[in-house]
Amino acid sequence: MVAQSIVAARSVRKIYPMGQVPVIALDDVSFSIAESEFIAIMGPSGSGKSTLMNLIGCLDKPTTGTIQINGTDIARLTDRQLAKLRGSQIGFVFQTFNLIPRINALANVMLPMTFTNRLSMGERQRRAEQLLESVGLGARARHLPNELSGGERQRVAIARALANDPKILLADEPTGNLDTKTGKAILDLFVELNKNGRTVVVVTHDANVASHARRIIELLDGKIIDDRKV
Repeated sequence: MVAQSIVAARSVRKIYPMGQVPVIALDDVSFSIAESEFIAIMGPSGSGKSTLMNLIGCLDKPTTGTIQINGTDIARLTDRQLAKLRGSQIGFVFQTFNLIPRINALANVMLPMTFTNRLSMGERQRRAEQLLESVGLGARARHLPNELSGGERQRVAIARALANDPKILLADEPTGNLDTKTGKAILDLFVELNKNGRTVVVVTHDANVASHARRIIELLDGKIIDDRKV
């Protein structure tokens, strides 16, 4: 049985107006990502990988071409519809963690659930506790971010990204602020999440990070120059 494409990009171009000379960030990019794949998007600075991440994450729309997320063409959506799709289908993990410093780990994980109106306060708390337990931080739920190590903060960020049970976990340089040992532990967690059926997309310039994925898409000057299984 062939896995369904959860991301499908066809002839995507993204052009940014910069004075009289527009910048072509992505140039005729086509690929698809199947459910439960673990993909690394690689490339040096300026290759277009951050632009592609923004498109997959429904933070932007292509200039031309199409990107479909779970069968929905994002170019056809209003900003409100795009935000709804983003909130329900995609979980984000950032290099800088992006936790709210004045609330504890539990409240940080509960936060995305407040925008869905699907769960009661008690249900949100129970789910957040379960997610923190699943990333090994059940005992640290009531700690503020500044009371946690870098690796612990990234685990909280991963738990938060999973709060609304998204189809895609999208990570931008997730080990960039971590030491080697802690970074490997975070990458091992991504591998485990993928084994359990989660689609994982990691954007990185680091070949060691990319080696944990099962497929690598490599960009240069806005074009895909390689797409290979690992």
